[in-house]
Formats: sequence, structure tokens, C-alpha cells
Amino acid sequence: MQRRTLTTALTAALTGTAVAGIAGPASADGTSGGPDGTGGRAGGTGTDAGPAPADQVPRLLHDGIGLYPRAIRLAHQGAADERLLASVVTFEGADGAEGSGAIFESTDGGATFAQVGKVFDEATQGGEGICCATLYELPRAIGDLPEGALLWSASVGADRAERRMTIRVWASTDLGRSWERVAITHAAANEGGLWEPEFATTDDGTLVLLYCDETDGGRHSQKIVLQTSTDALTWSDPVPVIELEDPTSRPGMPNVRRLPDGRWAMTYEVCGESPTDACRLFVRTADDPRDWGPVTARDAVIVADDGTEPRHTPTLTLDADGSVILGSQMHYTVDGEISPQNGQVLLRSRNSALTGDISWATEPAPVPVEDPDDSPCPNYSPTFVRTAAGQLLEITTAPGTDGCRAWYGSRG
Repeated sequence: MQRRTLTTALTAALTGTAVAGIAGPASADGTSGGPDGTGGRAGGTGTDAGPAPADQVPRLLHDGIGLYPRAIRLAHQGAADERLLASVVTFEGADGAEGSGAIFESTDGGATFAQVGKVFDEATQGGEGICCATLYELPRAIGDLPEGALLWSASVGADRAERRMTIRVWASTDLGRSWERVAITHAAANEGGLWEPEFATTDDGTLVLLYCDETDGGRHSQKIVLQTSTDALTWSDPVPVIELEDPTSRPGMPNVRRLPDGRWAMTYEVCGESPTDACRLFVRTADDPRDWGPVTARDAVIVADDGTEPRHTPTLTLDADGSVILGSQMHYTVDGEISPQNGQVLLRSRNSALTGDISWATEPAPVPVEDPDDSPCPNYSPTFVRTAAGQLLEITTAPGTDGCRAWYGSRG
């Protein structure tokens, strides 16, 4: 996503003016219309419903502001394995400036969610701004944090009068009920932004954190960097992962997943002034998430088998059968026009190694969004997870009559 005036755009999203006409009509029960213009339902309590149906119509995750959703299926919790946890960035208070992460849990396979936790500190609650969070379950112990500890990381400080953004990390050891800030991994040296953190863990017990860095000024409008830690408390200096030769190019929004063969994949976008960038999407693979190869290399553009093209806010999911799901905010035709499928589809590759000639097929998204554009609410960074019951669950966002809202739904 290319940010020109992030604060202004987020304010528009919060007030429901980011994308006029996207919200559907109110449904019979008084809730906002669905993200594709149909009726929707509120999420429920998380405990009062039976198993999710094969296709669950989209419903609101909660009644408040919801941005930048993330969802995981727990796998290192013993008796709590298979539960779903989700998070969104939200804002409260009289002026809507009290930012936090809202944590939700589903114990019924994604049929319903209930809020169980809240992530914040003095900066996020004090109106400094919060954005672009990630939710992660540690697959092994890191320092004093046990296997299964949860991490939540976000970009903080975009709204400070003298902006000096930071990447902050919080941890939870009680299934997301309580959170403690454990690190500020990096603070910007100037007014440039630090965005979109993403975690990976190596086999030798090193925690890797990737994010986007705008602080390199005239040499790189934005680049992807990484830091490492062996205890989640102290972090190495940032090193570049992708910094392209064109100073106006903006590689960003990295998503990292481990592939079935043990290697790693990272999807990312490249926005910028060049018409060949245009927030197109790319994938790169590596043997180690600390080393992604030449930092100035350009990868092949991701294009669907029918010639159409996803763009903006890529997300990467490894499905239960080993196939790879690519989410995106928007979809374009062969001619570069907005596609009739815009907001309606995801891409899937059966090439689980993501090497050679990669075939990407389109399929319907569980939560279709009506006519998303490239502002930071409609279908912005959709997240996917396969439930224990076999449904593909999606959480994404769409403007409603009173602000940006997170919606979830599933397909069999």
C-alpha cells in the first residue's frame, strides 16, 4: 500500500468516509449491512453456537472500529490447541485516539468470536497512533518465553507531533488474556515511518522480525528490513531485505510463512512512482528467513492463470493440504483495469514449493467486499486460516456507516 497521507486516510476510514457507498443497507436485526452490500450479523458470544456451517455468511467481528485483522489457529497450547485467535487494531475514547489491539477467541471453529484481551501501552492510549499489527504464536521457546507464547507487534507513533515511530512487541502467556510489552525493537531516527511487522522463528531458536522502513530518505522511499533476537527482548540492528535501485520504489507489506519442504516464502508488494510498480505483488523463497538473497533483485510479478492480477496488501497462508493462498486488496484485468472480480477472489497455488513456473488460480473469497479501492479500509490486508472443522475462514474489513469494521466468514 502506498501511503501519501496516512493519518488523513486513517481518519477517513475511522469516520466511514474512506470509500463512499461500500457499506450495504442495514439488515433486519439492525446491524450494518454486509461488506459486499448484503445483510450481515453481529459476531455473538463465542460460546453459544454449534459447529460452523460449511459456508458461513459474513458477520461483524465486533461492534467497534476494526483495522488490519490477523487470525491464527493455535497449535502449541496443549488442551487449547485448535482454538482460533484474531486481532484487530481499534480506537476508542471521546476523540477516537485511544489505540489498542483487540484480541478475540473462537472455541467453536470460527462460528462466533468473543473478545478476551486488549493490547496497549502509554503511547497507544495517549494518542500517538497505532497501525499495522501482527499476531504470532511461538513454535518454540525464545528466551524466557515458552513455546506457545503469543506475540503481538505494531507500528506506533505515526500521530506524534514530532514523529519518531517505533516497532513494539507485546507478549502473552495466558492465551491472549493479558499482555506485557517486552520490547521496542527499533525507533526511527527521523520522521520516516516504520510499518507492518511480521515474525518468523528459525530452527536454531532465533526470532526474526521483518518490517518496512521509510527512514532512508532520498536513497530509498521505502525498503523491507529485518532484525533478529534470541530472547525477544534485545534486538540486532536492522539490515536490508529488499531495497530496490529505483529510489521511488516502495517494497512493503511482507508476509512470511514456512513451506511444507521446510523452506520459507515471503510475499510483498512494490508501490511507487513507476507505472511498472503499481503496488504489484511478488513472492520470494529462502532457506533461512534471515537471508533472502540479493537486496536489489526483482522477482516475477504474481499473475493469475487467466491473466488477471492481484495488487495491494498481499497476505500469505499455507493451507492444510499444502497449497498456498494469496490474499490481496484489489484485483485487475489483463489490461490493467479494475476487474469485475475486485474484492471477490483470492488466489491459490498448488505448487507448494513456489518455485519454477508458479500457477495461481482464482477462487471465491469467503468474505467478498464491494468495490475496494486502495485506501486503508476496504479489504485491506485480509487474513485467512483453515479451521479444525475444515472451513477456510477469512477476516477482512469494509467501511460501515460509523467507521471501518472487521467482518468474518467461511467457506467449506
